Amino acid sequence: MTTPALANPGHWPEVESPAFAEAGSFGQVNLWRKIVLWTVAGYLILNTGFEMIRIPPAGAGIPIGELVLVISLCIVDSMAVLTKMAAEVWIVPILLWWALSLSRSLYDLHVGGAWSFRDASQAIESLYLIVGFWLVNSSSNMHYFFRWQRRMFIAAIIYGLLFPLSDTLQKFSPSLPGMSTTSASLFFQVVNTPNILVWAACWLLIKRRRSRSPVRGRELLAGILIAFAVAFAQARTMYLGVLVVGVVLFLTRSRMAARWSAMLLLGALIIAAISVSGIEVKGRLGQKISLNFIVSHFEAISGKSSSAETQGAAGGVPQRISWWRAIYKKMTDSPGKIVFGLGYGIPLTNFRAGGVYTREPHNSYVSVIARLGVSGMIVWLLMQGALFFSWARAYRLAGRMEWFEDRGNLLVLIIFNILLLNTAIGEDGFEKPFYAIPYYLFFGIILRYGRILRRAAYDPDGDPYA
Repeated sequence: MTTPALANPGHWPEVESPAFAEAGSFGQVNLWRKIVLWTVAGYLILNTGFEMIRIPPAGAGIPIGELVLVISLCIVDSMAVLTKMAAEVWIVPILLWWALSLSRSLYDLHVGGAWSFRDASQAIESLYLIVGFWLVNSSSNMHYFFRWQRRMFIAAIIYGLLFPLSDTLQKFSPSLPGMSTTSASLFFQVVNTPNILVWAACWLLIKRRRSRSPVRGRELLAGILIAFAVAFAQARTMYLGVLVVGVVLFLTRSRMAARWSAMLLLGALIIAAISVSGIEVKGRLGQKISLNFIVSHFEAISGKSSSAETQGAAGGVPQRISWWRAIYKKMTDSPGKIVFGLGYGIPLTNFRAGGVYTREPHNSYVSVIARLGVSGMIVWLLMQGALFFSWARAYRLAGRMEWFEDRGNLLVLIIFNILLLNTAIGEDGFEKPFYAIPYYLFFGIILRYGRILRRAAYDPDGDPYA
């Protein structure tokens, strides 16, 4: 079988992106697509506070993200979407993941009731793959999505810069009750804010060609955002995250990786200037912002501390390892638990804070294998591999065709997902809807994007959205 000849790519910027050709008016974007996107924006920006919104607002209500998902699946022709998706990704592990995880959550209803669904949130929210693929099924819808993305980034940057004032501002925010006895303020939660700011810095660098502002201005802002996120977050996964992004850029855009390194250097200089200025500025952990603290805090990943300020962080490492060992011991009680896991509806740790169990062991990879066993972990890993392979295929095609705008868009989308994979090492990232919903929605969009590019490359006279 011979491979069809690719369309003549030409050179940027003369080459028009097939995803945005004849975009049409924004009025063609229906209201429900806008509701879906701004719901996702609520999760991205407001994180824990927005996660508390559910119907009814007290008790085991339906979270807003799940409600939007159910309505979307009622609107979407899921079988048609899955048929098209199957041409863009190895869909077998995705279907096996849904079958295994969703059936297990139903089976475990007798164990934990509504908590079985809460613990299976990633399984449920992974259905946003279908929603994402449907969301950008026309040129005008695709155009609106990236217009939405730009607005979301601007809002996230402005909101994120309020990080130092978050504790004070939360006092003026309405609070919402959780499923347990705890409650959280709707506004000024900053759980994922550092990740969003680093992601926004990537967007500023990658999309700088389309901006009318000077390149130096965007790069300066990107450097400030990186320094701000690292300094105030005081989170070890954040330090690792900026390094991981650098590796990703090196593998995909070597010149961009050099700029990213320059931004890290600029960020380090900003933090150093603050630390030697004598100004007392404290981060999330209440420690003074300084390069010495960041280095010592990063070293605490090993479980050992080189300073008094990071002894507590170092002490948390053995505690988490003890959780993982306890899970391993429970799983090895029987072959069935090794293969199919401990299930949903039960907390995976015996740690209590404020009278509430910590249900996840602060590592999403451990959570997947604990809940669904070796079988679930294998299927989950195969699904992730298939999704990332589909992204890489679309990214390479965009490069060969010299569709640089599309390549930049694909890179921005995948960086959020890579940051989540990094966060999941030290946190229950995939178990939080403000991470999982955008993650799977973006992968659905990536799969549709790949389909558009492939059809445009091999059939330039046809409709890429067909």
